[in-house]
Amino acid sequence: MTTQATPRQEKSRNIPLLNDGIDILRQYIDPRVLAIGCIAYANGLPLLLTSKTLAVWLQSYGLNYASIGLFGLLHLPYAIKFLWAPILDHVPLPFLKKSLGQRRSWLCLVQIAGIAGLIAMISLDPILNLKAFVACGFLVTISAASQHILLLAYQMETLDSRDWGIGESMGIFGFRMAILTGGAGALYLATFLSWKEVYLFISLLMLIGIIAVLIIKEPDRVDQQHTHSFAKPWEWIRYALIGPFKDFINQKGWLSILVFMLIYRLPDNLLSMMKTLFFVDLGFTFGQISAVEKVFGLVSTILGGFVGGYCIRLYGFKKTLFWGGLVLGVSFFLLLLQTQVGANISFLCLTIGIERFCSGLALTAFFSYQLTCCSLRFAATQLALLTSFAELSRVFATPLAGLIIDFFGWTAWLVVIILSSIPAVWWISRIPFSRP
Repeated sequence: MTTQATPRQEKSRNIPLLNDGIDILRQYIDPRVLAIGCIAYANGLPLLLTSKTLAVWLQSYGLNYASIGLFGLLHLPYAIKFLWAPILDHVPLPFLKKSLGQRRSWLCLVQIAGIAGLIAMISLDPILNLKAFVACGFLVTISAASQHILLLAYQMETLDSRDWGIGESMGIFGFRMAILTGGAGALYLATFLSWKEVYLFISLLMLIGIIAVLIIKEPDRVDQQHTHSFAKPWEWIRYALIGPFKDFINQKGWLSILVFMLIYRLPDNLLSMMKTLFFVDLGFTFGQISAVEKVFGLVSTILGGFVGGYCIRLYGFKKTLFWGGLVLGVSFFLLLLQTQVGANISFLCLTIGIERFCSGLALTAFFSYQLTCCSLRFAATQLALLTSFAELSRVFATPLAGLIIDFFGWTAWLVVIILSSIPAVWWISRIPFSRP
């Protein structure tokens, strides 16, 4: 015989869930978590200025989609950053190391280099000075790629593993605010400023990241685990260059993890750089895109990120990864329907709202899962390896997307994106989970 739960019993069951919710909200105002948001904001600005916003700027010079797509190769440093990550982990910077520490000194240096690269780009004509323009673009992306892995390492070293999802969702918040600035903000400013003036203004906003780095405390464990003196160069090479990779491949399922890093973000990477051009081709104006895709979409992504962090805390990484990837794949069908509906603002709000919410949820789970696969001894190097594989698909997906659009059209491009989400979700059953 079944018995009905009394109101008192129902209330007692809800108390732990309520307490968890209050505890999670309290974590979001932790100074360490807030600093992660500020640094992520500075880190997100160069991404758009070397991809989507750059694509619109280059289109004003008359370049076709295939040529614009080739500029996606500027993001190659995101895919190979593991090559110099051991330097960030184990090589101290003279003078700066003593006053700032290992993590903060490198964070300051790469942010300064990124600002310098952006300012150099605006002094060049992308057609007449193509080689120098591309070189400056690579300086920006190398700096941003380095900053990304340093931020993840800081997040891993300062927060409890239960709060990695919280930190990642705050990182997504900061990153998406950068998307708003470098996307909608840049398009709006471009209506009454030159593109060079727009780039200069946004590059100066990166100073927010430097201020946050100077305020935060250096993680104690960094100085304990990441600064070693070696009598012979070979000892340094064995520890700093070979050690991180040997440690990683000793864990169960390491190859499945790398494959997962490669395929989970493939749908997003195929969509990313060409998305604004897709909406323009459907008949939307830059103002409409800014209001809906850049602003409304931003709010949806941030909300999805916070929900993702909450779900990780309550339900674990595996369930959140699976459902996040699944609903994201389904949401791409709305973009396909948008080609039939056309330049309808109401439907665009629905499409972007759902797709961006699902993306925020899935990516929070994805980036938080990366932290569970790494050792604190080699945080930056191993995180660089995983994020490099995650970004590797972006480098090749962007030119591929441009070719698909030029030869087969927007519909074929969207179908490929939908199909690419299937193996991403299926592969979750093959990866190890060291934490629930």
